[in-house]
Amino acid sequence: MFNDDTLHLETVKRLPVLERYKHWVLEREKIRLRKEAEEPKPWTSDPILRDYRFCNVRRMDDKVSKWLYDNWYLPFKDHKHILMAVALARFINKPSSLERITPEVFTDRTKINLDNVIRILRKHRDNGNVIFNGAYMVRGNDGIDKIECVTKWYVAPLENVTIDTDNMQASHTSIQASYGMGSFMAGQIVADLRWALSGTWKDKMIWAPMGPGSQRGINRFFGREVKAPMGKPFFDMGIVAARRACSESVELKKISARLEAHDYQNTFCEWDKYERALWGEGRPKQKYV
Repeated sequence: MFNDDTLHLETVKRLPVLERYKHWVLEREKIRLRKEAEEPKPWTSDPILRDYRFCNVRRMDDKVSKWLYDNWYLPFKDHKHILMAVALARFINKPSSLERITPEVFTDRTKINLDNVIRILRKHRDNGNVIFNGAYMVRGNDGIDKIECVTKWYVAPLENVTIDTDNMQASHTSIQASYGMGSFMAGQIVADLRWALSGTWKDKMIWAPMGPGSQRGINRFFGREVKAPMGKPFFDMGIVAARRACSESVELKKISARLEAHDYQNTFCEWDKYERALWGEGRPKQKYV
């Protein structure tokens, strides 16, 4: 006998691939709106979206992003230490840790006293608190603990990096040249700088960094083998195709007006997680209670 969950997923499986992508976008956005309206659970009849944790369709609607915007990026917009602040924000990614170092980060001094930042975070850790959000994989190096590694090895060198507030891609390239900055983390930092630094950010609607999850999602979107190799032009084509699909959909037109290229990149990554669960290829790592 099929239960309601099985019947729902069998219905989703019968949808064409484009409709499955649009289903994820629409249903995930409905969950956000129902949750914010304080409607009673469950906020969806889709068992995968109900039982597992997925990022929002729009990146800046996520809980940590909203906290960062309200508490760091808006009140301290264009601060002289904003690049290092954004890097700390995304490496740590945990408001309860970040709020303790706010006065040290947004100081009027010429430089951030990183030794004080380390001391505060270690004290918070030694009192039994978790410092880092597990959303991103961050490791220490050569026996140095994670707090010092992130602060002194990854964040400190950014003091000498120049950001082009007209060009997200150029800023991404500059950040990647700094020690410890891979494409993914540099992309997260640039995506936040777009809200924390005044500028035109002219390519915000067309440029996003490539990531393994988003590449898998784009391959699925075009009916390719999931792990097929991909160049940046094909990746960019996927972003354009997703925007077109959402903007031309009556149901998705409103949400698509709020999305930038990085958001579409994010939808492909999260939808790939959904597709893996749908087809029994794996499960998202975090349950949602």
